[in-house]
Amino acid sequence: MSYSLYKVFIDPGHGGTDVGAKNGTFYEKDFALDIAKHTRDRLASYGVKTKMSRETDISGKLYVDERSDASNAFGADIFVSIHNNAGGGTGVETWKHDNASTYVNQLAQSVNSKLVSNLGVANRNVRTAPSQRGENIYVLDPKNTNAWAILPEVLFMDTTADLEKLKSSTFRRNAGYAIADGIISFINTLPPR
Repeated sequence: MSYSLYKVFIDPGHGGTDVGAKNGTFYEKDFALDIAKHTRDRLASYGVKTKMSRETDISGKLYVDERSDASNAFGADIFVSIHNNAGGGTGVETWKHDNASTYVNQLAQSVNSKLVSNLGVANRNVRTAPSQRGENIYVLDPKNTNAWAILPEVLFMDTTADLEKLKSSTFRRNAGYAIADGIISFINTLPPR
């Protein structure tokens, strides 16, 4: 398998003035960026071509259409938008779009499974937007993002036990590696290019 034939666009959620979920002095934008960097590094070690929507904390705000447009311009095969959850709960879930292809479902299942097994956290399963959320997730909509697009939510910022895990640089590295390994497992199921 030549992983160098594949391009993955990695989108650390939020950034800049858009901090995402927060708990005290801890912000989703920072955790998501760190996890995303580990995802990038792990994928690069396999030879996958990667690009990130941001590699630092940005000034201002990165809009959802800018993220999709950058992925489309890169010619990504896979788009992964990395987030942390909030709203009371624990564990991981991975979002896909209602209108997504069967490949996207397989990708989401693969990444979600690796996150659960590698991190030893609760499985909140693969979810579909807008049906399970009631709102469209712009970057997951195949009308906006050409790549197979998923959005993993890694633990809950507002759950004490989950936040304690997210504070650990080792945990964030393992989360990034799990996302990457899930992507690689998915690529391994694809017909040869």
